[in-house]
Amino acid sequence: MKFNMKIFAAIAGSLLLLHSAMAQNAGSDLLASFSNGEKITTADFGAYVERRIDLKPTVRNFAGAKAALEEMAVTRVLTLEGGELHISRAAERKDQKFDDVYAHAVYQKLVPQCQAPKGEEERRAYYDKNPAAFTLPTSVRLSRIILPKDVKIENEAPGLWLFNKVQLLGAGKINFSDIAKEADKVYQIDPQGDLGWVALDGDNRILKALASANDGDLVGPLPEGDFVYLFQINGKRPSAVLPWEQAATFVDSRAVSYCRQQEHNKLRDRLFQKYGVKIIDENIQKMFDLRHN
Repeated sequence: MKFNMKIFAAIAGSLLLLHSAMAQNAGSDLLASFSNGEKITTADFGAYVERRIDLKPTVRNFAGAKAALEEMAVTRVLTLEGGELHISRAAERKDQKFDDVYAHAVYQKLVPQCQAPKGEEERRAYYDKNPAAFTLPTSVRLSRIILPKDVKIENEAPGLWLFNKVQLLGAGKINFSDIAKEADKVYQIDPQGDLGWVALDGDNRILKALASANDGDLVGPLPEGDFVYLFQINGKRPSAVLPWEQAATFVDSRAVSYCRQQEHNKLRDRLFQKYGVKIIDENIQKMFDLRHN
């Protein structure tokens, strides 16, 4: 039998890459661990996101995937805590490792009820004692290009294409809007170009990069998750506490929502410590790296 050596080499190379990816994936399968020996794997994560369709749009980058993984871990520790406290659970749900319904029932029993301040004097006192509750985060007037990592645009990988466009932009030969129009021909699911004023409220790599940039700066090309981004800062407003005259109209609702947020964080931190939860950031990132290698 006569082999076509080019085809044989290509097949052998593909098998080698597949074996390498599988071996690499086997080492990065663990996304979170618990002190009782339990684990959250990439298979668990995929099954959970498949069931929770509300999460699907959010897990396309590292920050969204980590938030979803944290939610899974919270669901699991609440389930474990409920069992330890002998909180009743429907028999047909006992085999579910990530039982959102039961976890919510346990959560409701563990967190204190948050109350709104009563009367004008209490409202003003709450405002004065809790400036963080009324602090607006830094915001920027933002333009953005977003392209999937696995597309080609003008026969170039998106990162290289954006890099070349940045050179033209710096030389004054094109505008950011010109790049947005070209990108929109390739990817239309998310808006390209001007996004208006965006609050930098969060803790992820992109938001940190944008927060450290100045008015007029370009940020990127920046790979994150399944995408490559390019940003332009067209204006910036620093973080500031809302004046009482503006905050007074919604002190009641803000007091309750801020209290719930704080109580959620306290309970999460307490249970994560109790059950020894460790989330492995580098393996979350590897899920995206392996997908595009």
